[in-house]
Amino acid sequence: MNKRIYQAAGIGIGVVLLVVLANPNPYSVVIGGILVCIGEAMRIWAAGHLQRNIEITTSGPYAYLRDPLYFGRLGLLLGFCIMGWGYDLILMVVGLGVFFFQYMPRKYHKEMARLEKLFGEEYKKYAQNTRSLIPRLKPYPHAQKRPWSFKLFWKVNREQYLLCGVIILVIIMISKL
Repeated sequence: MNKRIYQAAGIGIGVVLLVVLANPNPYSVVIGGILVCIGEAMRIWAAGHLQRNIEITTSGPYAYLRDPLYFGRLGLLLGFCIMGWGYDLILMVVGLGVFFFQYMPRKYHKEMARLEKLFGEEYKKYAQNTRSLIPRLKPYPHAQKRPWSFKLFWKVNREQYLLCGVIILVIIMISKL
């Protein structure tokens, strides 16, 4: 079976468990909601700058960290698990384990090799000057100065589908209060 099918099934099972096991309280919804907003805002910002396989994107959040989409995904994971509280905190530990010990190493190895093959020394220089998930305080010295693009967000990177899913999941979690 295709790896994408396994990944989609894993995410689907995780979301179902998240909702079923959720026992949110007002504090967990606010704190988790803030993390969800930060994670989704980072993904929206990044998707409006990313031009896959065309260039090394160094504008927007890419000037501060190499993997802002993964950073956003981490924020969503933490935020939704905190929103759900209760047994969802166990899901958070499992989710963090999968994220850091299975997902990120696989993505990191595969993506680094692909980008090095496509862009060579230029990518190596960028990778040496930016961290994967910990933002720089100052932008990458050779960062592009390009504005956020709705077309990249909507048509090229199609991030609107995840945004809709995030909104629906937030509504479900709030309705469980």
